[in-house]
Amino acid sequence: MIVSRTAELSRLDDLLTALAGGEGGALVVRGEAGIGKTTLLETLAMRSGDAVTVIRTCGAETEAELTFSALADLLDPDRGGAHLLRAGRSAGSGAG
Repeated sequence: MIVSRTAELSRLDDLLTALAGGEGGALVVRGEAGIGKTTLLETLAMRSGDAVTVIRTCGAETEAELTFSALADLLDPDRGGAHLLRAGRSAGSGAG
């Protein structure tokens, strides 16, 4: 359950609307452990339904000094996420 997160949920909804409309976007969610970052992102994934493809990764404190570590995990062919990114790029490439 999310309590007192109206502003955060509004930003997530705005991002979802933009993504579903074909716009790109990014959002950084950061903060101390236990403040609800994962809950907010899980809520975004639930609200997205079939409007967008959701792929997930997670960071580890031991990788904090490794630039783009979580992104590298997503793009690692052995993890299976890269084909989702390629499929999305192919679907949007005709709109040039």
